[in-house]
Amino acid sequence: MGVREFAPLRLQLGDALHMSDTELRHEVAQSKVVVIANKDVAVEPYVRLIRRLGTPVLHVLEKFCLSDYREVLAITNVYKDDQPLGVHDGGAYWHTDMSYKSANTVFTSMLSVHVPVLGGQTEFMDCVAGLQAVQQWMNSRECPEFIQALDLDALDVYHVFGNRDVLRNTDAKSQSLNDSEIQHVNGAVLHPLVTVHPLSGAHSLYATAGTSMRIKGLPDALAHRVLDTLLDFLVLHAPRYEHKYQPGDIVIWDNLSTMHRGPVIPKSVGGDDARLLYRMNVDFIEDSHHG
Repeated sequence: MGVREFAPLRLQLGDALHMSDTELRHEVAQSKVVVIANKDVAVEPYVRLIRRLGTPVLHVLEKFCLSDYREVLAITNVYKDDQPLGVHDGGAYWHTDMSYKSANTVFTSMLSVHVPVLGGQTEFMDCVAGLQAVQQWMNSRECPEFIQALDLDALDVYHVFGNRDVLRNTDAKSQSLNDSEIQHVNGAVLHPLVTVHPLSGAHSLYATAGTSMRIKGLPDALAHRVLDTLLDFLVLHAPRYEHKYQPGDIVIWDNLSTMHRGPVIPKSVGGDDARLLYRMNVDFIEDSHHG
């Protein structure tokens, strides 16, 4: 039996524009992934729409952000003079955006600017349904005893910028930082393993891949085993949605209730195999909102 699928909320751009800011935020929180049909690849109206959802969160990779819009990060496989023009495959593994920050109430959005002829999709995992599946599994004979012995709701996890999978997989993808960029990244931050969404109230298994490095109160070896086992279970059993972009698509997702991964695609010098998306992150709690 294959992996189950979940469906995003699909909106026309006009529908999204006519919603209040509060309504749009709650739709993202409830649906986990929202796909807005749009034909315009211009940056300014996209930025204006996404700013309605919250306060922009600036990415540490300033060199890949647009000169006129510091909050917009280029995601692309295009290279010039053998240098990347944006983040290429740094997100080609399961992860949760901004989970290495203490303020993690973050939505992510993508504006699709250029779509390659083959590939280029983003895959999402539903970690609310994933938690429910884990809870059922923990009551079964198939679940290992070291997992059954845990109270997941009581566990806190240390997160650090990076990808834990490099500890067990030498081929794992990761985004490297230079010395200057590292200075702008927090040290380890602590988040509950099971998070309760402040807007939807949903319980979710939070960021078991990527930045989750240690579990408070557990030896590192056991913590890695627990996190890897939970992640491997989610990969097999949590529902997924794969978005195949069209130019102009705006995709918004909630990071508290999902994980996602980008594709592994070859370098491009532009043309039919080029992929370009403009990413934004906003904190939907940090600032007072109107709408």
